[in-house]
Amino acid sequence: MNNTDELLNRNSLFDIDLPRDEAAERSVLGAMLYDIENIPIVAEVLKEDDFFEPIHKTLFKILLEYYFENANLNTIDRVLLKDFIEKKKITDITEDFLEALVLEAVTDIEILQSVIKIIKEKAIQRAIINLGIRIIRETKQTQDSSILIETIQSELINIASDNVNVGYFELKDVLEDVISIIEKFAHKKELVTGVPTGFIDLDKLTTGFHESDLVIIAARPGMGKSSFMLSMIHNMAKKDIAVGIFSLEMSKEQLIMRLLSSASKIDMQRLRTGMVTDEEIKLLNATKEELSRLRIYIDDSPAITISDLRIKARKLVREKGVKIIAIDYLQLIRSIRAKGNRQEEVAEVSRNLKALAKELKIPVIALAQLSRQTEHRSDKRPQLSDLRESGQIEQDADLIIFLHRPEYYKKNPLPEEKGIVEVIIAKQRQGPTGIVRLAFISDFASFYQLSEKAASLYSKYEEEENGLIEDSDIVDTDIDLDVDF
Repeated sequence: MNNTDELLNRNSLFDIDLPRDEAAERSVLGAMLYDIENIPIVAEVLKEDDFFEPIHKTLFKILLEYYFENANLNTIDRVLLKDFIEKKKITDITEDFLEALVLEAVTDIEILQSVIKIIKEKAIQRAIINLGIRIIRETKQTQDSSILIETIQSELINIASDNVNVGYFELKDVLEDVISIIEKFAHKKELVTGVPTGFIDLDKLTTGFHESDLVIIAARPGMGKSSFMLSMIHNMAKKDIAVGIFSLEMSKEQLIMRLLSSASKIDMQRLRTGMVTDEEIKLLNATKEELSRLRIYIDDSPAITISDLRIKARKLVREKGVKIIAIDYLQLIRSIRAKGNRQEEVAEVSRNLKALAKELKIPVIALAQLSRQTEHRSDKRPQLSDLRESGQIEQDADLIIFLHRPEYYKKNPLPEEKGIVEVIIAKQRQGPTGIVRLAFISDFASFYQLSEKAASLYSKYEEEENGLIEDSDIVDTDIDLDVDF
């Protein structure tokens, strides 16, 4: 709760009689003095600022300090307490005051818990009133209403969270819930329990993207981050999963051009130049009808703030039932308030994206640029230390995926490296790390499982298949079974 109750009480502009119950506060403090065992019961629910009267706040704080410093005592020793108070040079808490409180003490545990709830409820009401007054004042002063809205939402969440009494859970009850989840998954034919990417090998390692997860897909420019994201989004939408895309780098028209090229298998460059045949125009119209049925929602607002993004994401989930959000890309999101240090700004954005995933209970995918240091090593494969501008990203992310194209850095790549992208799972909080190899066809910006189908598509642009065909859809997956919990 806020420390501004006294300020609001004196403010003549808002003539509000703030909610409080002095008798309830006195009886709870009396109970803490009456029996030392009542102190943790009260402290589990109430905080110092939940009390309205300043002297009650002070005494509550003193009793907690006394309790923790005298953990070996079974009762409140009045002499020790008096000495404890005198050492702090507090003069308004007298022996007579303490004696009066003991006489008003609640001695029944059930009644005590009810009175505690009264104090908490009054404190929450004061916090809501205080927030309302702040809204009125700051609305007149602010030049950016989106920041104010984000602040209000954040404050309301804090107030609501403060009212939640997080208690313990008995092991047998949690076990029952977990077994139910496992049994539900046991009846599914697929091993994917989250949102599937559409790539079999990747889904086997990750079991899909899971609710509340922040998924980072990072690479140097030219590796195909946006195309990889768009290929996954297309795969998800074909399974009737509603998807939201925030594209800070490309316009919605550029995104749709890529999607049309990928879905129709018509060369991207020919679409951009209009060099298409009548048959291809028919194919594009048929593809348009197919794509129109997909629930993909695109926001291409440039230089969006993290505040605006959170507001828009909530709206997409609430109004469109979006189950996953993708952002292209993280370093283009502006922090709520400009900071002198770019690393701090990126860290703030990263924390907010993780908070958004938890709040909406959906996966949030964010593309990210890697630093140039990867290009100065003989082994060009990205590492976690290459995450650009902030180690906070590594800390916040539940899943970090790097994209690496071996042929990109070689004048004469090996045949088995042509058209191959390594999808490197560098961090997975609840699963293994490893490498999955996919086919990347740059002419229509698409990723494919390495299979006969992908090989036949690739052969349109190569004189030979270069060893891309495998007997199985599962290809040379290098798995590190170390799990990062």
